[in-house]
Amino acid sequence: MKSICIIILATLFCTTAIAKTIKADRLFDSWDYFHAAQLYEREAARHPGSDIYFKLGECYRKMNLYIDEQAAYDKVNAEGTYSKPEFYLNYGLVLRINGKNDQAKAAFNKYSELVPSDPRGKFFSESIDIVADDHKWDEPVSVSNVAALNTKNAELCPVFYKDGIVFTSNRKTLGRNKIYGWTGANYLDIYYAKKGNNDLNYTEVTPFGGRNILRKFNDGPACFSKNFDTIYISRVARELRGKEKKILKIERNKIYTSTMKDGKWTKAIPFPLNNDIFSVANPYLSPDGTRIYFVSDMPGGYGETDIYYCNREGNGWSKPINMGPNINTFNREKYPVMDAEGNFYFSSDGYQGFGGLDICVALNNNGTLAKAIPLKCPINSSADDFGIVFLKDGKTGYLTSNRNGGGQGDDDIYYFDLLRNKVDKNLITSIYTIGYKPAAPKVIEPVPVIVAEAPIIIKALPESDILIYFDLDKSDIRPDAIIHLDSVINYMTESKDVTLLIDGHCDSRGTSEYNMDLSRNRCNSALRYLNSKGVSLKRMICKGYGFSQLVNNCGKGTKCTDQEHQLNRNVYFHFQKKEIVHAN
Repeated sequence: MKSICIIILATLFCTTAIAKTIKADRLFDSWDYFHAAQLYEREAARHPGSDIYFKLGECYRKMNLYIDEQAAYDKVNAEGTYSKPEFYLNYGLVLRINGKNDQAKAAFNKYSELVPSDPRGKFFSESIDIVADDHKWDEPVSVSNVAALNTKNAELCPVFYKDGIVFTSNRKTLGRNKIYGWTGANYLDIYYAKKGNNDLNYTEVTPFGGRNILRKFNDGPACFSKNFDTIYISRVARELRGKEKKILKIERNKIYTSTMKDGKWTKAIPFPLNNDIFSVANPYLSPDGTRIYFVSDMPGGYGETDIYYCNREGNGWSKPINMGPNINTFNREKYPVMDAEGNFYFSSDGYQGFGGLDICVALNNNGTLAKAIPLKCPINSSADDFGIVFLKDGKTGYLTSNRNGGGQGDDDIYYFDLLRNKVDKNLITSIYTIGYKPAAPKVIEPVPVIVAEAPIIIKALPESDILIYFDLDKSDIRPDAIIHLDSVINYMTESKDVTLLIDGHCDSRGTSEYNMDLSRNRCNSALRYLNSKGVSLKRMICKGYGFSQLVNNCGKGTKCTDQEHQLNRNVYFHFQKKEIVHAN
């Protein structure tokens, strides 16, 4: 009889445990990661094992709780080789975010071993080496936490509004403290803060817009038209009913617009592309109002989420246009914005950057956007960096980050000002990307010469330390090269007795004949630009070298990253002076 009771109790105990796991699985499948994690935590305490810790880690991953995610995954890893290969990819990603680069490489390599057909393991493993090498060329740029805006909760995606700033936050607000199941935090709302006497000083933080802007659930981020009379808002509304709610389970992000009338915001109306099956979010309106950019996971994209745009057509919008592979990747692209020069910024975890979401820029080349590149440290960190916006000249602005150190809580708003740091005065955000190397001042040592018993020296000239880089198979002058070319013009204008040798170079891809022609074209592009600004053709000599003078080991047959090949697609400048100057 006693043994029968023990069996019954054990059966009841196992049945209860299984029921709780089933409920947790159901919550996870319904995107309620917060409450699913609570049940997984209880089950892990009673019955620890790799499967339950993997599920717990997946909840934390979805909630962006990176320390907790790694702790759960560490326990999975300690049990030996796990049955699901994707574990090692996600484990490597969170290790990289948390600064555990050696362990991250091991996890990525394990994933590549288990799934050799998937290039992502190798892709992310290589990114660690790329970033480690790139840190050698970091400039003393600094970012500052905007304490006046930030709390222990999330503050993100600031945009300028009249005499202040509008941003998004899940801080607690009176009467709006309901928990969002995805994050375990409050729902997002939009707030306004009035600017104080400097770019770090803000006061009077209050909810923005009234009841037509702030609804019951997630509102934000937002953007405005140029004259601030129209707002575009990301919003999650509870609109599903009946069968649709049972099948779809989750409400999608949608965009709504509202206009200012008689000093108040009108009832928001839905954007035409809103859909119950896929999300449409993160709106950004071009400065002239003729194009709206947004993020979506609609079918037919390149990855998990892509950036699209629509052109204004009369009172409506065109069909959505995908921004293509120069922007979008196999992973997530979010938070589009442009600077005054038309350079396109966004955040992505599909580039070989620092970890999490990285802020990337696609340079505007006469209306065509070049392949995007992640910005350097400390604009980017190993955590999530996004929501960049500029004050002026691409030198000052704000960004959002959940980086370790200096933050007040979850996502925080940070301020950057390249003008206050001891960097090249010409440094702007759009050129401060991975692969950038500062132009260190160098001069040729004076050479003493004896003529008629009077010592004379050749005037010291700057040695070539300017790299004008070019895109693959292109000879067009890129926007990031202009400031360097202009510095050459300034020097040539001041030094009338100096002549200039211009060398064009290519990477090793392609035939020798093709690259020789391409290197000459690159050289001639620089020469034509300098001549158009007043430098005489008689003072310049141009020569192409193809790929005969590589700056690294990326020769024929050697496998190199695009960043390594980029270093060989350039033009060098060499200054010469024939006249001698007598010393006093």
